[in-house]
Amino acid sequence: MASLLILSSLFGATLASQNAVLSTQHKEAAEVLRSKGVVLLDDVAKEDFEKVAMETWQAAGYPDLPLGDYNNMGSVTRPMVGANVYDVAAGAPKHLPVSPHSEQAYLFHVPRFAAFMCIKPAEKGGELQLFNNVRLGSRLGPLMEKFGKLGITYYRIMGDKVKSSNWSYPTGMWQDRFHTDDWLEAKKKASENVAFGGLQGAVLREFEQNLVVMNWTVPAVTFVNTSSTEISRAVLQSILDSHHSNNYAANADGSPAALDSTWGDGSQFTMEELQTLKDATKESLEVEVLLKSRQVVVIDNWRFAHGRLSYEGARNHAALISDRFPRAEPPRFRVSEL
Repeated sequence: MASLLILSSLFGATLASQNAVLSTQHKEAAEVLRSKGVVLLDDVAKEDFEKVAMETWQAAGYPDLPLGDYNNMGSVTRPMVGANVYDVAAGAPKHLPVSPHSEQAYLFHVPRFAAFMCIKPAEKGGELQLFNNVRLGSRLGPLMEKFGKLGITYYRIMGDKVKSSNWSYPTGMWQDRFHTDDWLEAKKKASENVAFGGLQGAVLREFEQNLVVMNWTVPAVTFVNTSSTEISRAVLQSILDSHHSNNYAANADGSPAALDSTWGDGSQFTMEELQTLKDATKESLEVEVLLKSRQVVVIDNWRFAHGRLSYEGARNHAALISDRFPRAEPPRFRVSEL
């Protein structure tokens, strides 16, 4: 039976090595995921990725939690490499790092777990990074209270099949997103979309250059179990991965960037606030590891944000998510800070 491997203090996480056949070792891996928020599984066949990831988080205390559908609720559409598995490389281009974010943290209903599998590592670079969301909150200082008070508004620009048919960003066309060609019906569907904006839903409106924009507001601060008896505040966000100052969503034709975010009252983040967030994020870095072929990382998506470094050559990684939960309400017992 494979033994549990402890990473160096540089990584600050526990890895479990196991075969695809689930056994007593699988239970140990699940316990690591439950206590540490992240576990690495070794020697997993590609065809077993979904089963191994799901059964690991189910054994970690979520016995009925199924796989989630990334494209059905997300604001961009990713190429799929399996029934529930999407291509990681469809995000930022390889010469840019992926900014830290929890998977689909821009939603009100957020996947509880995410898993990443290395099919083939890059020739150079491409390390996976994990950032502790609880530690991030504790490093923000007064900005943490502003996040708690205002929340975050996210914006997604989409094309129109008729008026802006050349729109090519994966946010797609509003007609496809809402499965209708009726503008009023699409606006109604957006306003009723609890997964995006909670009970207040989302706002769909016309935008410049014959495009449309959808925006919604979610809390930035949520609460996660960090032990069996304590709950901690965590900052659950996707700002650095979606703010207009990044060029992930830039379009060669000069059309507006497809992604943006502001404070929940619509005011812009100042450069000083963004720098504070970036500095606190760097301080929350807990894991940086270059995955090998057949390795899988399962993470608590509420406790950890993830990113990757830039890379050279081909890199083949896949990902999946669990089903979603509404963001947690304030706890009724003691909140601790790391």
